[in-house]
Amino acid sequence: MSIVKQSFLSNLIGKNTYEAGKEYAKPVVLIGSCILLVLYALSHFFHLGIICYLVELTNGMSLLFIGFIAELILFLDMRVEVEEPERNAWNKPEKKPKPVAYKLTVVWAIVLVLLGILAIYYSNKYRNQYSFECNTFLVDSRAGIYHYDWNDDCEKAEEAESLEEMKGYQIDESYTLCEWCKETQEDMESEY
Repeated sequence: MSIVKQSFLSNLIGKNTYEAGKEYAKPVVLIGSCILLVLYALSHFFHLGIICYLVELTNGMSLLFIGFIAELILFLDMRVEVEEPERNAWNKPEKKPKPVAYKLTVVWAIVLVLLGILAIYYSNKYRNQYSFECNTFLVDSRAGIYHYDWNDDCEKAEEAESLEEMKGYQIDESYTLCEWCKETQEDMESEY
């Protein structure tokens, strides 16, 4: 019997795939973490279009962020030593029970995957919030509503006496989105 290093994830995705992913995990996690830290720091102080674009590109449901989370899970995964049964062409390999340490890798893998899903969910919420903060809106201070700057068909915006342009971070919670603009946005999202 030979001793090999295994984890639940390495058995789940295959040894070759696991080893290939693990090989690139350290540089990807290091570089990706630095990029995300810089972007998050800049996004707290500035509301610029280029930063908004980069946050949308590298967070949430983007393939870059999902790949980063997958590599992070592989980087944090732990392998334990288990005995691998000898394989013969004429005999079936013996089924030996896995050690307790291997069973702990199952729990650890589940925890890592759940944390990865939560990271994707909350980064998507952050991406949407930051996108709102960077957008420009037309604000009707008297009515307490705001309109999308791109919605030229909004009847309420045309009827308003005075509108002023504001960025999303300047609008407080006392203002609400115009119903007409909300319907237009929902129609556009359903078509998209």
